[in-house]
Amino acid sequence: MMDLFFGSTNPGKLRELRRLVAGLPVRVISPEDLGRPLPEVVEDGATFRANAEKKAAAFARFAGTWAVADDSGLCVDALGGRPGVHSARWSELEPLRASASPACALGEAGLGELGPEASRGVRDELNNDKLLEELAGLPDDRRGAAYVAVLALARSDGTIHAAVEGACRGRIGLARRGQGGFGYDPLFVPERGSGPGELTMAELAPEEKDALSHRGRAFRMLRPLLGQLAFDKSERQG
Repeated sequence: MMDLFFGSTNPGKLRELRRLVAGLPVRVISPEDLGRPLPEVVEDGATFRANAEKKAAAFARFAGTWAVADDSGLCVDALGGRPGVHSARWSELEPLRASASPACALGEAGLGELGPEASRGVRDELNNDKLLEELAGLPDDRRGAAYVAVLALARSDGTIHAAVEGACRGRIGLARRGQGGFGYDPLFVPERGSGPGELTMAELAPEEKDALSHRGRAFRMLRPLLGQLAFDKSERQG
């Protein structure tokens, strides 16, 4: 069994990764499993890849084992690719002109008092309000966007073994729909070919989301590498 540390406190991302390693001799370890807080990594890279590699290197040295980190976000055509690498804290960096969600009537101090899970949920609401505000009045054909994810895999000494990128094209809906997922999922309508209806990421079953999502596509590129590493480890131990 190969230990793989995933440097994320986002429970949605952890659930996705654990689903995606199913069937491999890989045990995903979270910060909670180690009982130590993650080291602070300043995500100051200009690209998703730069941030993912920086985090993976720091987390691998922290955990003393193989580590994977992701950097992902939403790139909206009509906004010139924004919010991009700033997706997670977009509404903090560029405050809304007027908040539409009652749940968002909190200052930063209030967010901190809610705890990490609730704070993340409120930030998601703020970010979605910001997205709706920025695209207000635009028709469907001008609401194109892409989710992008980069997964970086680092050795225990912090050197990068591989980095892969996945993307999912779609458009931004006019209103939130669905209770699943996280982030911008309630507004993001992925391209699904000839599938019936138009569902947001938040309305998809987990397995269908994995098949379509940017992170799922990136992981399918990483999965063979993890499988080979796990196999090589078992061969050496055998």
